[in-house]
Amino acid sequence: MPEQEGLYLSADEAAALLRVSLPTLYAYVSRKNIRSIKIAGTPKRRYWAEDIQRLVKVPAAEKPVAKRSPPSDSAITLITDDGLFYRGHDVVELAERATVEEVAELIWQVPSAFGESLPRAPKDSVQLLKIYEHMSAQEKAIALFPLVQRENPKAFDLSPDSYARTGADVVRWFAALVVGATEPSTQPLHEFITRSCGAPPAHADLIRRLLILSIDHELDHTTHSVRVAATTGATPYYAVIAALAAARGHKVAYGRNEAASRMIEEICTAVDPTRPILQRYNQDGHIVGFGPNVHSINDPRASNLLAALTAAFDGDSEFIKLQKAFSVASELVAYPPEFILMVSFIGRKLGLHGQEISLGGVGRSIGWIAHASEQYNQHHEGRPRARYTGMLPTATHTGRR
Repeated sequence: MPEQEGLYLSADEAAALLRVSLPTLYAYVSRKNIRSIKIAGTPKRRYWAEDIQRLVKVPAAEKPVAKRSPPSDSAITLITDDGLFYRGHDVVELAERATVEEVAELIWQVPSAFGESLPRAPKDSVQLLKIYEHMSAQEKAIALFPLVQRENPKAFDLSPDSYARTGADVVRWFAALVVGATEPSTQPLHEFITRSCGAPPAHADLIRRLLILSIDHELDHTTHSVRVAATTGATPYYAVIAALAAARGHKVAYGRNEAASRMIEEICTAVDPTRPILQRYNQDGHIVGFGPNVHSINDPRASNLLAALTAAFDGDSEFIKLQKAFSVASELVAYPPEFILMVSFIGRKLGLHGQEISLGGVGRSIGWIAHASEQYNQHHEGRPRARYTGMLPTATHTGRR
């Protein structure tokens, strides 16, 4: 893990914040789940600052209260100035060497979740998909997943191992819907997508990388929706449906995502690829896909995928246009291109017209499953309460005269 300044505190600093002695701090490490790392070459340790702050905000003597749902505590993804980490593993390193299935099993903490068997398909699923052919992959999934679940009762087993194995079925089905297949496959996901899209075999590694980098990005709006659904005991199919429904909101599907894909389309087809950039900047001083985000420096996913694109599409006329447009945009707004733009470009090159971003959704569905399982198996009780901001009741309404 990174030892970046600010993420960790010395023993003296931690004890001072907690207003306890050093022996008491050492006792807190196990009793109050304070994480620490050893300082190389010394017997000393450094203590995770967020754990200390958590105890400062909740005094030890305070009576514990029921946890509200959904909590923001998660052991899945960490975003720091040093990078993005899945279960403590650098996502860029995973993208360099791991398969999508290996990363999924790491993030689900269930080995061999992707087996050789496939879920039973609904009766007449081929005919149903013919009827749904005008729909997006997300809409198809929302319509079809309840029918798939009916044919596979094991989906109702919400133990961590079973949740992951059903999750693998969900991910394989969603990948099939994205590429227009009528059934899932046991092939490695990146190979199945490459073959189904008729892409050159050399692009398989790029797709593998994209899927891994897309898996999770902490608690975004879709993941929050998944965790809310999971508190009710939603199955993996319905947890992903909740995420897909949130992703269809006009601020996402009909806002930023489609705006990004539309801009990539204009750049790739324009005689002057800088024109779509300048038009957007002249409107309001903003360019979709170029702006601040949760990363204080560069998003490591975007940097890594852009480098892979540069190698995969060296000499490609559309990619040359994209590079020129990106250069101008970064000069205008002083931000690098975001991950969503690279995903959209790859989706375009795979022929997923109108659904360019859906490829990232295949990877993200792995993260949704991880969050849903984590949330459900934390056994949080209670329900959140609203902070009322409306008109106060009158004396008559309260029963007083």
